[in-house]
Amino acid sequence: MRKVLLASGTMMLTATLAMGQNCAIPINHISNFPSVKPSAQPDSLRIPSTHTFQMLVQQGDPYSNPLNGSLGPLFDFTGYVGINGSSTQGYLNINHEGSSVPDAGVSVLDLHFDATDNIWVVTQKTPIDFSPVQGTGRNCSGGLTNWGTSITSEETLPSGDANGDGYQDIGWQVEIDPATRSVIDHDNDGQPDKLWRMGRMSHENIVLASDNKTVYETNDENPGYVFKFVADSAGDLSQGKLYVLRLDDQIGIATTGSWRQVPNVTPTECNNVRSAATSLGATNFNSLEDIEISPLDGMVYFVSKQSSRVYRFRDFGTTVNDVEIFAGNPSQNYEIHYESNGDTLTAYEQWRDGNDNLTFDDLGNLYVIQDGGRNHIWMITPCHTQQNPDVRLFAVTPAGCEPTGMTFSPDYRYMFVSMQHPDASNVTVMKDAAGEYVVFNRESAIVIAHNGFLGDTDSTVVIPEPTRVGGTTSAATRLSIVNVYPNPATTAVNVAISSPSALAAQVKVYSTTGSVVLAKETVLNKGTNEVNLDAGTLAAGMYHIIVTTGEGTLNARFIKQ
Repeated sequence: MRKVLLASGTMMLTATLAMGQNCAIPINHISNFPSVKPSAQPDSLRIPSTHTFQMLVQQGDPYSNPLNGSLGPLFDFTGYVGINGSSTQGYLNINHEGSSVPDAGVSVLDLHFDATDNIWVVTQKTPIDFSPVQGTGRNCSGGLTNWGTSITSEETLPSGDANGDGYQDIGWQVEIDPATRSVIDHDNDGQPDKLWRMGRMSHENIVLASDNKTVYETNDENPGYVFKFVADSAGDLSQGKLYVLRLDDQIGIATTGSWRQVPNVTPTECNNVRSAATSLGATNFNSLEDIEISPLDGMVYFVSKQSSRVYRFRDFGTTVNDVEIFAGNPSQNYEIHYESNGDTLTAYEQWRDGNDNLTFDDLGNLYVIQDGGRNHIWMITPCHTQQNPDVRLFAVTPAGCEPTGMTFSPDYRYMFVSMQHPDASNVTVMKDAAGEYVVFNRESAIVIAHNGFLGDTDSTVVIPEPTRVGGTTSAATRLSIVNVYPNPATTAVNVAISSPSALAAQVKVYSTTGSVVLAKETVLNKGTNEVNLDAGTLAAGMYHIIVTTGEGTLNARFIKQ
């Protein structure tokens, strides 16, 4: 039954979103920015003039307990976990991508937003102790759950079974509780466990669907496969079935495929899921990196570092449809409009290679972080197609560095990201939002936000008007969703809508299966309007808001706790 609902619901939601797709962006949304000028890496960070950054920690900063030493090298996944869904108080998990202890592992920061000084404050820095699970290795990227834990992905495969349990020690997904700084004990036997049923491979990352059962993962190897894990019970990722994707034709030609079940019950089966996937005829995409789910239409996006392309597909349970190349290839040139001394100029920047991390914001903008080429951070809007590109350049990163592990606060106001292995010879001093003078010459974890949301709020900030595909409109004449709050919601959710004139509007809330769970008709007045929706009866999960008017269709997303 779930497969049928997923299929019909996804098609209906996609059709709804396609009608009058509007890529206008609220003026203070993190995705509203002028592109930076494309270039080779300077020895400092270049982000849009509309944004600012704050340095949180760097390699060598001492842990809170002196006996633990200091933060290690190779910052990778940078996962923000809000306490009870908070966007201003939580934990920041930072992976260390070393091959073994002490350069491998995870550091956890306790941090909160100080509304008086308008900056983030780190109050505690602690390493995770992985010795109960025989250590860890090459903690690369990872993912976040919907219940306040994070998952770190091991990308190395050394042989060894120190405790004789039949499972190889390294090469797994590992679930962490940042509040207790510990690995989860899944079978309640007093000993923490790695997520054996997800299989042993060179794990790059992981993404969890809103059903709290379906997980997608990839392996950064050749052959590189797309895997799907479906847990037996929502919220428990220790038991379930594993599948691998097989397309019905060659990559670039096939538009359909199917999932083949991979044996994953015994330790031997779990240790050898890669060879089993090969025997099942899985499609080799070669060196797969990140995989993510679009918040707009539920399509699954993944990236191959070898081909430097972003692919996507729609999952129908046992089969997949709409398989296609969404963006990129090394020789592709994209038109970039950037600001220079108040003027808007145009450049053509080559995509190059090294696609690595992917991250979606709540409006469906896809951030592509590159480990190769010129190590850019790109943003691709949901209106983008290969035939009609809409690609923007968010950041040119410091010399020598690879940007890594981006995540957002739940309200999508703050972006957390790390800069891995910048050149030690970088010397440019930058003043961050906290007024500190910093140099990107060590591993660095930072937070980025729109001007006014971070640092000196008295600064004069000139923010360009949001752009719309096919032209520009000013904020006064633009139909847009300005805000959705509170998000996450408990009993009610409010939708703030800016309208250029009096308009009849239909507001519908869709579940992730495409079912209409709330509907309301209203009349929008010129200016800002507030539409109140009763979310008290909704089940916990993610929901899509679709606002339909004669001027077009708007969409947004919220989470019900």
